[in-house]
Amino acid sequence: MLPNFFIAGVSRSGTTSLYYYMSQHPQIDFPELKEPRYFSHGSVVLPQKGPGDHTVDQKLVATWDEYCAIYKGLENTFIGDASSEYLYNYQSVIPETLKRLGDIPIILMLRNPVDRSYSAYNNLVRDGRETLTFEQALQKEEERKRANFDEMWHYTSVSKYSKSVNAFKTKFSKIKVLIFEEFIENPEKYVSEIFDFLGVPQLEHVNTTTAYSRSGKPKSRFITLFFGRNSSLGNTIRNIVFSILGRTIVEKLGTYLISKNEGVPQELRKALNQYFANDIKDLETVLGRDLNLWKNS
Repeated sequence: MLPNFFIAGVSRSGTTSLYYYMSQHPQIDFPELKEPRYFSHGSVVLPQKGPGDHTVDQKLVATWDEYCAIYKGLENTFIGDASSEYLYNYQSVIPETLKRLGDIPIILMLRNPVDRSYSAYNNLVRDGRETLTFEQALQKEEERKRANFDEMWHYTSVSKYSKSVNAFKTKFSKIKVLIFEEFIENPEKYVSEIFDFLGVPQLEHVNTTTAYSRSGKPKSRFITLFFGRNSSLGNTIRNIVFSILGRTIVEKLGTYLISKNEGVPQELRKALNQYFANDIKDLETVLGRDLNLWKNS
C-alpha cells in the first residue's frame, strides 16, 4: 500500500517527534526508512557537495520502483511518508505527488524562522559538518547553494514558508499546519488534533516524553569524531548504535552528550527578525492567523 498522507516538513521543526508520536497509533504505519524523500528527488542533483552530504544522498529514494518497494507489505488505515524537505522543494514535490498519489492529506510543522535556521546550523555542528560561526555560515549560504550543498545548509532559505505553504494549500484540499512552539508546549493536544484530521480514533495515551532529533554542541570532540557524519568511521558507528539501541534510547543518551544551544546573539537575531518580517506577514495571510509568538521572540 502506498502512502495516503505526508508529514511534509519543515525540517528542524519537530517533525521527527511528531512521526514517533503518530507511530504509536495502531492504525498508522510508516516504512522503516523515515524520510524516503522520493518526491523531492526532482529538485536534488546527486551527488551533493557539502561535507557529509554523501550520508544524506545514500538514503534518498530516487526511483519510483524503489519507493514502491519500501512500502511493500504495509497495509493499514493510514500509511505515511515523513520527508521533512518536501515543503522546501514544493515546486517538484506537488506535481509529482498529485500524479502518483493524488490529493492526499498534508501535515506541515512550522517554526520561528530564526530558531529553525539556527537549529539547522547546530544540527550540522553536532554532526561535525559545520565549522563556521552562525554569522559566517549565513554569509556563505548562497555560495553553498550554488555549490550544490544539501538543503540543510540552506539555513534562511528553508525558513521562508509563505510561498511553499500557499502552494500546498492551493493544490491540496486537506492541509493541517502546526506551529512548533505551540506543539512543544502541549504535544498531546496537537497529536490528538492530527488524529482527528486523519480520521482515526483517539488513543487513551500517547507517550510524548521524548523530544527527538535535538540539535546542540557535543560536549567533547570525541563524540563528534566517533558519532559524526563527516567521516566514514563516525557514520558507520552512528548507524550501528542506532540499529542496536533504537532511536528513543539514543535520544535519551543525547541529553547527556549534547549541550543546549547557546542562543542566537541578540544583534544577529534582531537582523534576522527584520529579514524574515515580510515573509511572516505573508504567511499570516496564507494561514489566516497571527504569528505574534514569532514576532515577539
